[in-house]
Amino acid sequence: MLQKFLKNSLTYSIGHALTSSIAIFLLPIYTRYLSPAEYGVIDIFMVIAAIINVTIALEISQGISRYYQDGKNEREKREYTSSAFWFTVFVYLLFLFLSFVFSDFFTFWLLEDVSKKNIFLLAVFAIATNGIFHFTRNQLRWQMQPKNSVMTSLVNAVVTASLCIYLILVQELKVESIFIGQIAGNITASLVAILYVRKSYGFTFCTTKFKKMVSYSLPLVLSSIGIFIALYIDRIAIKNLLGLDELGIYGVGYRFAAVAFLIMAGFQQSLAPLIFKHYKEKKTPSDISKIFNIFIIFALFVIVGSVLFSKELVTLFTTKAYYSSESLIAILVMAILLSNMYIFAPGIIIAKKTKLFTMINISGAIINIILNYTLIPILGLSGAAYATLISAVCTFLLFIIFSNRHYLIPYQTKPILLSLAIALISSYGVASMFDKIEFTSIIAKIICLLIVFISASFFLLEKKYLQKIKLRLKMREK
Repeated sequence: MLQKFLKNSLTYSIGHALTSSIAIFLLPIYTRYLSPAEYGVIDIFMVIAAIINVTIALEISQGISRYYQDGKNEREKREYTSSAFWFTVFVYLLFLFLSFVFSDFFTFWLLEDVSKKNIFLLAVFAIATNGIFHFTRNQLRWQMQPKNSVMTSLVNAVVTASLCIYLILVQELKVESIFIGQIAGNITASLVAILYVRKSYGFTFCTTKFKKMVSYSLPLVLSSIGIFIALYIDRIAIKNLLGLDELGIYGVGYRFAAVAFLIMAGFQQSLAPLIFKHYKEKKTPSDISKIFNIFIIFALFVIVGSVLFSKELVTLFTTKAYYSSESLIAILVMAILLSNMYIFAPGIIIAKKTKLFTMINISGAIINIILNYTLIPILGLSGAAYATLISAVCTFLLFIIFSNRHYLIPYQTKPILLSLAIALISSYGVASMFDKIEFTSIIAKIICLLIVFISASFFLLEKKYLQKIKLRLKMREK
């Protein structure tokens, strides 16, 4: 399992690195041609997309993840996939129909201006096509096709970026260009994903298998709502308490912090299918612990990098209107990582305790709501970032505690906490001493980053892996 995980994880990580690079490339264009308020509009619909995508399709894709590998033959597997796919298409078509019928009401409610109805309609169409795209891409994950999954993501990113750049620079469109690009990217990538596993799709719908998947996934909808609140209540609270301009600034900070998904994607997308396939094996808990240690090493690298180089990134890629987002990036990086680390506590899902899973996420959401509406009036945008981080810590700890009651993972807690302490103290210390953008400051920060990475590797990697690394380095020198 460990070798297969490392191979698949590397594939997903490379793919996510490429798509993230495209997103970062677009950021200077967005921040120069869109005002913070216009960027805030994009963030509003990103929040709406998140809640729609985890609710209306009843998380049916998670049902496939649990039962697809249990299919006795290709016909049964095709019935699982096809039933879930046609249900997903139906609910998104229904979503589009209702959005069109009540477009005036929703436009005024969200944008406070009915004349912006064209933006609303483009946005909901982008949301619907995105939901279908996520389904088709996830299916490649469940069928253990990481290369094809990455390719569909790249197709989506390239088509979206190309069309957005053309519409912004040549046609001089504003917010509309973003949603038109997303629609084209989602449709193209969905067709590519279906083509890769076309034998898994058919014009069939099995009611029995559909009910079986929904009985598993339905409790996860409430859990996903909890995750949604934990991830996006900050944006909602900022819009309500501070306005669209501040939301746009926060959104840019979050885009930079999303680099955390660079490592998260590789681990998250490859680990879950392997756990469901190998969880009965005796060495799997130990393998998960080793994988978690590897994840921590790369997570600390990203956290320290965000602490040290946030000012340089914001200055290089944005304009003065967005410079205040610098202080948010490292906090949001840690929040994003923690909010997705539940994959390393799989006991609750393995035991099919979906209600417990839901209760934990809802508890985290409640904590996040209370903290956001308490801290934002006091600390502003930083209050939103800290609220998200604190709630993510609480939620992760609950997952660890309850998961180990059902599936014990031998985590190496002391080395992990020691590595974290060294990383935070050293990075914030160096950042405060070298707070100007100068050549010597950048060199000092790079040295700090490398020292933290090497130290974490020393504490968290097994000696036999370190010896292998030393041996390979000596062979290269010879």
